[in-house]
Amino acid sequence: MNFKKFLCLTGMITLSLGALTACAKNEIAVQIEVIDITEIANSEISEQPKAEDKIEIVEQEEVRDLGGLVVTLANWATVTEPEVKANAQDEALWEYRHEMMEKHNFKFEEIAMGKSDTLLELLSTSTMAGEPAAEIFRIHPNFIANALSSGLLYDLSSLESLDLTDFEKWDPVTFVTTTIGDETYGVAPASRPSPGIFFNKRIFDEAGIDPNLLYDLQASGEWTWEKFEKISDMVTRDTNNDGINDIYALPISTTTFFQIACASNNGSFVAKDENGIFYNNTLSEESFEAIEWATEYLKNDYELLTTPSSASAQRAAFTSGQVAMYIATESTSIQLSNTMEDDYGYVAFPIGPKATQYATSPSNAIRVIPNSYTKEEAEDIAFALDIWSSPPPGYEGDKNWKTAAYPVYRDDRAVEETLVMLREPDVARVDYQYFIAGNVNIGDFINRIYYDGVSPIEALESVEAVWQAELDKINATN
Repeated sequence: MNFKKFLCLTGMITLSLGALTACAKNEIAVQIEVIDITEIANSEISEQPKAEDKIEIVEQEEVRDLGGLVVTLANWATVTEPEVKANAQDEALWEYRHEMMEKHNFKFEEIAMGKSDTLLELLSTSTMAGEPAAEIFRIHPNFIANALSSGLLYDLSSLESLDLTDFEKWDPVTFVTTTIGDETYGVAPASRPSPGIFFNKRIFDEAGIDPNLLYDLQASGEWTWEKFEKISDMVTRDTNNDGINDIYALPISTTTFFQIACASNNGSFVAKDENGIFYNNTLSEESFEAIEWATEYLKNDYELLTTPSSASAQRAAFTSGQVAMYIATESTSIQLSNTMEDDYGYVAFPIGPKATQYATSPSNAIRVIPNSYTKEEAEDIAFALDIWSSPPPGYEGDKNWKTAAYPVYRDDRAVEETLVMLREPDVARVDYQYFIAGNVNIGDFINRIYYDGVSPIEALESVEAVWQAELDKINATN
């Protein structure tokens, strides 16, 4: 309180007391409230800001405005927002996407603009004409090599709007396969592990096997090829003694079986050396051992040949109890959760003698940006793609995929043990076989082994020239 204010207040009190004295003759009872002026002054002084007090200034976030940009992702299927969301996670995802599109002033759409084997041609013709048909193209794994050698893809590693090593969001195998030198040309959203083994707990129990045995073997590191053979022998049964098996170990997809066998033994069909040269890796010690083992395994009548030999027919054989196990991508759990009465579990493919850990061997369609865009345009496109590929708030990290995984399994061990382990980046094995799969039938040598009874070495030698010719083409443009 300043001195003038103090004098004013003192004067007011003096006048009031005088007035009350004058009224005393009228015998009016008056109560006088005594005010401690010193206390008021001290109170007001204490409310003044101190010199040493710091005033925090919160700067308003600068919002990135994409200026109404419409980002089209060319796909072989149109993806639209479902009218009825499947769960709270889906609700949160689409709410987040709409919020981000409004905040940053852009729209994102996934449109069917061709088939899986025609989108690369659309990218090429439209980009060379100077008007890309879409801002982003989805390219099937079989055509990645051609896309990388086209000279039409933007180097995503040069963009600040993407963190390509965020493997919670992006697939690590795609990062490896689309990187040439210091440049990276494609991304794929982090995918569900592929492939592993589903197993029917009821069939295991009826065969005298603890339904949780595979989990225990996997946890101890003892889930090996040898144990897989023993389990296959125990669950393959003739239940009515008519001389014909009624339950088999698994439905067979020969190419998948041979490929994951190689991956589980630290092998591959096609590999790349330190100089970036692709080569046929089937005759390496790890790969050839796996091919020989797979050949011997399939001589034991453990497998069921479905008619037709399609993924849906093989899945039906598993859900109906014709087979005890099923080698498939982890996402198959979505269909199983809706159609299978028996409880099931999920483990990695057994480990081979040349490996020290379990393995997956994924191959994912990639997202690429044409290189005809300017740096600024490419940054905006990448920024939108990053948002579209991000989980909503509250579902970051492993909560994002675990929330989706728990409802499609019948036990927690599939999620907490198998999926947690298989989602580690160093578990994924890189096999470049799909780099030549667009022009070469990878399954030819396997069919010769399985259907024609040809030895593994003879079968591999019969396709060697065809494979090498295709590898030479890729290496020439690399």
